Amino acid sequence: MKLTSKAARKASLAIGAVSCLTGAVLAGTAGPASAATAHTFKVCAYGNYTAYATLPQQGGISTTLISPGTCGQLPLVSGSTYGKVYGVYNTNPDKSFYVGTAHFTASKGWTGAAKGTTTNHYLVDLG
Repeated sequence: MKLTSKAARKASLAIGAVSCLTGAVLAGTAGPASAATAHTFKVCAYGNYTAYATLPQQGGISTTLISPGTCGQLPLVSGSTYGKVYGVYNTNPDKSFYVGTAHFTASKGWTGAAKGTTTNHYLVDLG
């Protein structure tokens, strides 16, 4: 049986739609399962400044900039024992300052917050 070009296009679109749907279903089921087992380093910016965190033992990976009132996180791998938190000056966003270092075990992870102001900042464990 020979397909017309119109029928071939319809068949191609149907196969593509099924492939996309299958991928979305698989991605949707894999996401929550892996998220439940991941250990994380979570930092919230609860001061009046933007913050970010780095994990030196994981090649220096860092969070995106964390706006005041929001949180960011990074996955932890075995062997990670500390993370560094920095703030960004409100008046000069090209400059940052050290807020503190959080110590943890990778199996437990860490949750904390950068608090205070750009001139009086500190790190809090929210464990």
